[in-house]
Amino acid sequence: MKKLFLHPSWRRIIFFFPFQLVFLHLKKNLLLVSFWALLFGFVTQSIAPHYGVAYLFLNPEYMDDVNFVSYFIVGFACGGFTMAFNISSYILNSFRFPFLATLKHPFTKYCINNYIIPGSFLFVYIWNMFFFLKSERIYTAQDMVVYIGGFIIGFTLFVIITLLYFFRTNKDIHRMFGIRFQEPDKEAKQVNILQKKIDSWKNPHLIKEPRDWYVETYLSSLFTVRLVRAVRHYKREMLRNVFKQNRRNAGIFSFITIISLLSLGLFREVPFLMIPAGASVFLLFTMFIMLPIPLYSMFKGWAQIILIALLLVLNSFYQIKIFNNTNKAYGLNYEIKPATFSNERLKEFGCDTKNFNADVEQMKEVLNKWRAKNNIQNKKPKLVLVCTSGGGLRSSLWTFHSLQYADSLLHGSLMNHIALITGSSGGMIGAAYLRECYLKSKFEKESLYKSRYVTDVSKDILNSVAFSIATSDWFLSFQKVKCGNYEYKMDRGYVFEKKLDENLSGIFGQKRLCDYTKLESDAVIPMMVFSPTIVNDGRKLIISSLPTSFLNKKSACDNLHVSPLHDGIEFSRFFKEQAADSILFTSVLRMSSTFPYITPIVSLPSKPAIEIMDAGMRDNFGIDVAFKYVYTFKDWIEENTSGVVILQIRDRHKEFPIEENSPITILNSITRPIGSFYGNLFYMQDFSQNQTIEYLTSSINSPIDVVDFELQNESHANRISLSWHLTNQEKSRVMNSILLPGNQNSIDRLRKLLN
Repeated sequence: MKKLFLHPSWRRIIFFFPFQLVFLHLKKNLLLVSFWALLFGFVTQSIAPHYGVAYLFLNPEYMDDVNFVSYFIVGFACGGFTMAFNISSYILNSFRFPFLATLKHPFTKYCINNYIIPGSFLFVYIWNMFFFLKSERIYTAQDMVVYIGGFIIGFTLFVIITLLYFFRTNKDIHRMFGIRFQEPDKEAKQVNILQKKIDSWKNPHLIKEPRDWYVETYLSSLFTVRLVRAVRHYKREMLRNVFKQNRRNAGIFSFITIISLLSLGLFREVPFLMIPAGASVFLLFTMFIMLPIPLYSMFKGWAQIILIALLLVLNSFYQIKIFNNTNKAYGLNYEIKPATFSNERLKEFGCDTKNFNADVEQMKEVLNKWRAKNNIQNKKPKLVLVCTSGGGLRSSLWTFHSLQYADSLLHGSLMNHIALITGSSGGMIGAAYLRECYLKSKFEKESLYKSRYVTDVSKDILNSVAFSIATSDWFLSFQKVKCGNYEYKMDRGYVFEKKLDENLSGIFGQKRLCDYTKLESDAVIPMMVFSPTIVNDGRKLIISSLPTSFLNKKSACDNLHVSPLHDGIEFSRFFKEQAADSILFTSVLRMSSTFPYITPIVSLPSKPAIEIMDAGMRDNFGIDVAFKYVYTFKDWIEENTSGVVILQIRDRHKEFPIEENSPITILNSITRPIGSFYGNLFYMQDFSQNQTIEYLTSSINSPIDVVDFELQNESHANRISLSWHLTNQEKSRVMNSILLPGNQNSIDRLRKLLN
């Protein structure tokens, strides 16, 4: 048995170059392999399925369309990443295989033998791509052939371009020193010698130095297997010079590639360069792999130390203003003295009874105008408050479509009855767009119910943002953008706002927060209150065009004696000196929708700087704001209305399925405490806010009705991505959710309540 196992035929299979390269990567190059592991997880929906990352690769969108070009671009980027992997691993590992230097076109031979990991990924990728396109049920067989063919053509084109470069520049031992390749008859003699060596596990003729990696056979071409020649008759210095020259060419190629990719970031406003987000992920991974290659080509073993040193220096430079990539809100004045952010100043604002009383009286005037607008046959109207949840593009589309649909069935009475809109993230973007279209319909006599509006609000935003991240934001951004009298750095925050406004046909333009003050104070349009979360301490930043100190300070209560803890900051007053009212409305929308890592955390002009992220961290449904609003004006509500209707637009059901516990493992026991907390964050908010509404009903005599529009988003098989990109099928699911029996019943309830 031992002799059979030690037979050269078995050895040549076990020590086959492609197999040995896989073993080598697993032992020496885990960082490179980790990128492939992430990509395998993405395309198979094993990693981040809830965020729809797989769809960025399986259903790429380019210029608002899924077509041959979008798949071609992703294939081209995938080819770039594959060749970056080959180049990087060749530079790191080629010296372990001295026989490569004696072969014609050593780098090409290396790529052919390094096919197992990239080839397996391509097979899995195309397999999943095919079944995804088939499952969408909107693509014909011809469409699938064209799309998959586009991907393969793009991939192949980049590989050919790269190999042509190395064909022309790389040299083998023959081209460098004029040594002739070994003749076939000599190779046959070598084969006879190898076949007789069955007394040793490894062929001693092939072992030269401890650092060499043992190989017996390799692929000479795609379908030709050859035996590895002995290289002991070559001088080691000659072999090293071959690899040195190859590394130098690879370093030049990598340097040119890196500069080219970074240069693309200078043109991120050019529409046709807004490549699919999946291609940007490949681009980003390519940058990470290729960045150390020029250093390794020049400094070899010192490359890692030099790279770490450069990162430390860059980290130090990042604290310098000129290099700092801190994101700012457009329209604010960062050039004057920053606002003081301290407990003393917060107490000063919280204890200002004068502002509180003035704001309450002003808001009562707004409510009186709302009452006059809804004065029909002297009946008291219902006060409608819209609370919409976050959830990326799905919530934007769901909020807009459900409100538009319901208002059309109620003949415009819904929008007239809405006094306040609050919530978080994508839901507030959809509501803001609907409010803008409603305003347009009043002054320009355009229909509020155009189907084009739904198409616009569902357009992709992620491609532009991902491209910005891949080409410039992760490094340094030196481009500037002017807004009013101030200049700001152009980063993915700017790209997000610009793309959002472009998708919505420029409806927001350069509108600022103060542009809505008169419209809201005259009750022409509903009031909107944004409440993004302050990263520093978890407070809310209350943003509105009207003064709202009553949302930060509760009414006086003679029975309660406690030191007040103010959980919110009124944006307009706190940053009055920094031109708070001049902030772009798109920046307000973005601050309320700051999705971690996708859009940057906004830094406001205070000392220390207040940093802002998604409103959903504190109040994903806006119930807290609605509660304080109703509680503050409960006397007015009892006198002037027939009750309150809280219209909740949810991107998930209130009643969530109770699932089986996952198998108990060591890893689960470690991750479950944290994972369960973050996984159930919004459910915990539901429990708390449901209790809040129950307490509210006991403190007001007017009836409170809660009406829910719920997105069909519970089944794992049909879950809609929490992302700024939606597939056609996901858009269809969002649109069709309004036809569900539960949502139709909610519309019937609204009709009865408002009429």
